[in-house]
Amino acid sequence: MNLKYQFSYVKSLLERYGFRGLFYKAVERGKSPMLSYTKHYRRFMPSEKELKRQREETFPYMPLISIVVPTYETPERYLRELLDSVFAQTYQNFQLCLADGSATDAVERIVAEYMRGGSKIRYQRLKENGGISENTNCGLKMAEGEFFALMDHDDVLSKNALYEMVRCLNTAYSKEERNMALIYSDEDKMNQDSSVYSRPHFKPDFNLEFLRRNNYFCHFLLFSAELLKRAGTLKKEFDGAQDYDFTLRCVDAGAIVSHVPKILYHWRIHEGSTAGNSVDKAYAFDNGCRAIEEHLKRSGEEGRAEVTENLGVYRVEYTLSGVYRIAVFAEEEGQIASLKRHYQTVNQDKKPFRLEIAYYKTDSGIEKECMGDYIVYIRKGIRVNPNGLLETLLRHCQHSHTAAAGAKILKRRKRVSSCGLAYGADGRLVSLNGGIPAEYKGYFLHAVIPKNVSALSFGCVMLQKKAFLQAGGFDRSLKGRYKDADLCFKLTELGYRIVTAPELAVMDFNKEEEPDDPPPLFLSRWEEKLQTPDPCYNSNLSLQNGRTYAMKE
Repeated sequence: MNLKYQFSYVKSLLERYGFRGLFYKAVERGKSPMLSYTKHYRRFMPSEKELKRQREETFPYMPLISIVVPTYETPERYLRELLDSVFAQTYQNFQLCLADGSATDAVERIVAEYMRGGSKIRYQRLKENGGISENTNCGLKMAEGEFFALMDHDDVLSKNALYEMVRCLNTAYSKEERNMALIYSDEDKMNQDSSVYSRPHFKPDFNLEFLRRNNYFCHFLLFSAELLKRAGTLKKEFDGAQDYDFTLRCVDAGAIVSHVPKILYHWRIHEGSTAGNSVDKAYAFDNGCRAIEEHLKRSGEEGRAEVTENLGVYRVEYTLSGVYRIAVFAEEEGQIASLKRHYQTVNQDKKPFRLEIAYYKTDSGIEKECMGDYIVYIRKGIRVNPNGLLETLLRHCQHSHTAAAGAKILKRRKRVSSCGLAYGADGRLVSLNGGIPAEYKGYFLHAVIPKNVSALSFGCVMLQKKAFLQAGGFDRSLKGRYKDADLCFKLTELGYRIVTAPELAVMDFNKEEEPDDPPPLFLSRWEEKLQTPDPCYNSNLSLQNGRTYAMKE
């Protein structure tokens, strides 16, 4: 990359993060456990033996897949690598639809070479360059498949990409469900000459709150022709965030979403790519805000989206309106006094919402009789900043699908104690982002972005009272995080979501304890659930305390 570009890039980082923020960003990246991926990425690629087996496999359902690529003056090396990666697929029932908006014939000449070898390519030279959305839509019109997959013109597919997608269609969907299928995979980055692979993105399964802050689906994305018909094609007015808007519209149209936790896509980093250059694309992030806000309107959940210093990641503030009746259960008088002082002085007259709060110094099971539609628990030893505390939790918990929202918990050494809990097959509960400095943002910002999790540590948590009672409340024969997780599991079994809200941080002054072994009751009650990988985590990642979001060894 040239010096002018590097200077512009560093300048933009300083403007966004400031010196302190950029320092911690650099330190965190320098200590990332994912740096070793470059040496070990082949672990995540199929062996030649496995590729041979895939080529010989026949599925009960083998649909035609149309891979749609909008091209524009694509450098020859990038285009050839893309084409070679597509034709190297172990699943061969595909067509490649190229919509070329180039002013020269550079792309056309290369494609003509590949077209001599067979009829899998459909190529159209567009009369004019309509931009990425319009060019992609032209490619979609050319497509004849039952399923479509989108690909950028300078990227590369893993050889097993289509195979894994079709395998998912055969194993995760019924015949009736396939018409609404949307499948995404994990991905990584590669440098300009394809010699270095880095920054793998091991993603959670469908996670609505996470998706509302960033388009983590991204690549590799496959969707049905029927879903495209219902959601509509890409919209030019969202250029730069057209794929984000499209993904959200698919979800709103009723997409049945699946995730393949394998690296199937290699996103090339270079000056002209989104992966390498976000400096000069402010319009794209403004369009991302609009895409989120339109999605929220369709969902009946009004809110406002804002660009953050982490470009491509958004802050979403849900709208509060009406009267909210809250019962606060705190185990210390000081916690109650602090909240009372704050909320007695807050002027609610000019706000579109009103809080009615009752306080209880107990955790003795009187939740059925307590006043309010929402219950807040603050455990002993937890120090909270009352400013905005209840409002932050309410913004999540007011939604009918969200039963619980919990704060990020920090320890006295200013390290993260818990930002949600993940579970393993052995029943152990692991604190997400546990042990990282409070200033760090975590792997793909998991320590600062609200997201759905399987369970929370109830240091400071809000619950919908209706959902809490529907789940039967706490099982008081369980203790600590297993009591918390048991309730969370019961809530998710009822169809509710659990949210970690790391924009709200509280301090835990309790003595650090070694994690307990899972109680036999917890193991027997949730035996079946524990055998299924945590959908809010990724099976390629470590489930060791203090080493979450590191590669599994």
